[in-house]
Amino acid sequence: MDRLYSRFPGGVVGFGLLLLRLTVAAWFCETGIGMFGASPVARFFALVLMSTAILLIVGLRTLPSASAGAATTVLLLLLYKPDQWFPVMLLAALCASLALLGPGGYSLDARLSGWRTITLSSRPPDRAGR
Repeated sequence: MDRLYSRFPGGVVGFGLLLLRLTVAAWFCETGIGMFGASPVARFFALVLMSTAILLIVGLRTLPSASAGAATTVLLLLLYKPDQWFPVMLLAALCASLALLGPGGYSLDARLSGWRTITLSSRPPDRAGR
């Protein structure tokens, strides 16, 4: 079944996806900043979350970034805060929806790999192959 929207939608839908990316990135930053003073393993997870947040803000590699962020937050839930499962599962659901919907038209992904235009000339090529 074909999608009912383009791969990188703009307009109101694109703005909604931008808002979703910024919300998830802010949540990653808030979680990652609080973990920098902990153990080396927590510092590694904090770096993963912070780099994922930066990629989500600019909209570069949104699908792998959102997936890595969701996996990292679930691992953090299992390792450090097993009593706070609802916010982590909410963030994982937001990451899954972001990974399924894509980055939107207001992203670096859209600028790098957006729609291409192929122009066919009605003129026959020259003998030189041009």
